[in-house]
Amino acid sequence: MKSAMSRHQWLLLGIGITLILLLLLLPSDKSQTQVAPPTPQSQKIEALLALAASSRNEEPQKTLEYGEQALALLAQSPDAEAEVMALSNLAWAKMMLGQFTDAARLGEQALSVAETQTDQTLLVVPLNVTGLIYWRQSQLDKALTYYQRALTLAKELGKPSFEATTYINMGLIYSDKAEYQQALECFSKARDIHSGLGEERPLATALNNIAGIYAALGDFGEALANQQQALRIREQLDDRPGIAELHHNIGITYEHIGDLKAAKVQLQTGLAGFEALGDKTGMAQALNALGTVNQKQQQYDAAKTNMERALAYGEELNDGNITGEALLSLGKLHLAQGDPQKARRYLERGLAIADRLGLVALQAEGRLRLADYFLAVGLGDLALERANQALQQALASGDRSQLRDANALLAQIYERKGDFRLALASHKEFKSINDALFNSASQERLAWLRSSFEDEKRQRQIAQLERDKALQDEVIRQQRFTRNIWIVALVALAAILLLLYGRHSQNRVNHALQRAILMQRNLMQAVAHEFRAPLARVQLAFDMLLEADAGERPQLEDRILKGLEELDELIREIVKLIKAEGSPRRAPAEGIELAPLLETLVARLQPLFPDKQVGLSNVGPELQIMASKKHFEWLINNLLSNALRYSRELVQIACSVEPGHISIVVDDDGPGVPEEERERIFEPFVRLDPSRTRATGGVGLGLAIARRLAENGRGHIEVSDSPLGGARFKLIWPR
Repeated sequence: MKSAMSRHQWLLLGIGITLILLLLLLPSDKSQTQVAPPTPQSQKIEALLALAASSRNEEPQKTLEYGEQALALLAQSPDAEAEVMALSNLAWAKMMLGQFTDAARLGEQALSVAETQTDQTLLVVPLNVTGLIYWRQSQLDKALTYYQRALTLAKELGKPSFEATTYINMGLIYSDKAEYQQALECFSKARDIHSGLGEERPLATALNNIAGIYAALGDFGEALANQQQALRIREQLDDRPGIAELHHNIGITYEHIGDLKAAKVQLQTGLAGFEALGDKTGMAQALNALGTVNQKQQQYDAAKTNMERALAYGEELNDGNITGEALLSLGKLHLAQGDPQKARRYLERGLAIADRLGLVALQAEGRLRLADYFLAVGLGDLALERANQALQQALASGDRSQLRDANALLAQIYERKGDFRLALASHKEFKSINDALFNSASQERLAWLRSSFEDEKRQRQIAQLERDKALQDEVIRQQRFTRNIWIVALVALAAILLLLYGRHSQNRVNHALQRAILMQRNLMQAVAHEFRAPLARVQLAFDMLLEADAGERPQLEDRILKGLEELDELIREIVKLIKAEGSPRRAPAEGIELAPLLETLVARLQPLFPDKQVGLSNVGPELQIMASKKHFEWLINNLLSNALRYSRELVQIACSVEPGHISIVVDDDGPGVPEEERERIFEPFVRLDPSRTRATGGVGLGLAIARRLAENGRGHIEVSDSPLGGARFKLIWPR
């Protein structure tokens, strides 16, 4: 448990000093006397001191700059309280930068200034800062002297929180000195004060430190009980650093009592917490402890990796305690792997650090491990010497775990040397201490504590599962609600779209009906108009036939027949137009080769116009279209018939393939179609000029039918001027 306590001391002192500085900001007895209003100079000094205090941990160099500026101003406007604060901040910054000699000098200077004043509260900060500086230099006795003065002052001032914090600091120093009974006494007093004040966070700290002392004394049942109580407090406070620290300490306790599986789980939990916080000190301690568990599980590669990482962090942080522990752990690992020479290098480096810093527990551990090394290489006398040294240090500190290990090792050494009487005595001493550590009552208490702890963990897990289930149910309800909203919205949107589509379809139907009605009305008017002239001629011929003599009858009969033929042709064309209008939008399509189709239509029409020529160009055998053959033939036939009817001598047909469609162009050398009339020629019974009258043939429905058929096939017809001088009709048909 030593590693956990050593790490915790820095955190505790930081909290303690912060609390003390807050106490100093409270009004002192001087507030009862009349004080002059603050001057601009004093306000500037106060601002500099505040800046120095706020940056001393993160940016100590800035603290030095602010503190020096404050001291320069104080030389002009002396103020003892401000000078004490300035010097204390400078001492703290020097300590953070590792300049301990300068730090100690400034701390002592601040203390000297405070001692000249009647206000005893001025001594609080320099006593704690100077004590911390000597502690960081491992001058434990000197640091303890300052904390003892701070404790006396806290009692005189009636500041119980300050008193409890000082007890904690003193307990940590006693722990480093391996004076565990004094440490336990200090931690217990701090626990009682914090408990009476209802201060839960420092209470958890005191409990954790008490657990460390019990673990050092080998009373793992008491250690685990205090750790569990501290963990509950930390979890209630959601204190993540404290939670990580306690999982780490509980893992070490499980490792000591031999439950390696539970130890590994707790240590990994603690390591994850330290990593999340970026706490390299905590990470180093957890990694070293995990390496020890890995070694006991004979997972040597994992053990080496974890221990080397711990050593790297210790060297980076310049923390002798962590570095020494990691070196000793690596030495012990190499001994277990059968590499004694490499083990010796690690062990001697670790022991040198422990001796330099006066870390008693680490010194005893280092000598025990060196004794292991000497025994492994057959140097029994050196092994015996180191084991006896470790035994004496363990006796001085009262560390029963180290006493047990020292006696176990001495028993092996004496047995190897053939001194079985001393071997038996050492073994009996080992068994006596081991039985005291793990007597039946202790085992029962440990079993109960572990069972209680696991049961408590299980209850927390169940409660967490219940909360998670409730949260999941709420999420499901929210998702179901959101889903229902989406379904309603989509149904509403679908209904709106259907309504809009229905209205669109209805508009299309209405438009088609209106177009059909308009066409029928126009057609009826046109039919009535077209029928009027031939009917009038037939009626006139009949009237004249009744009164004519025999010589005139043949001529009149011929006129009647021509009129009837004209009426018959008109009726046939009207029927064709009605069929074209009523054709389905998409008649069954098939592949049609253009070349043979056009050749057939030309051959069919040529005899009807013997004095005119029809030419075909660019109609390759590969040109094909998809269309209803019946409707397409009808469409092309009407275009050719129109061109032949109004041409003078020549009609030219050409085909071309363009992106997305095929163009069929029919040119004639006739009179052409004026640009302003090119849309009207597709209306039924429209003839533009005398050259395009019924005298040239037709009733004016061919182009109207052609347009309807083209539109039904999703094509269209364009009219323009022909290079031959007449009209050009261009059919554009989709591919």
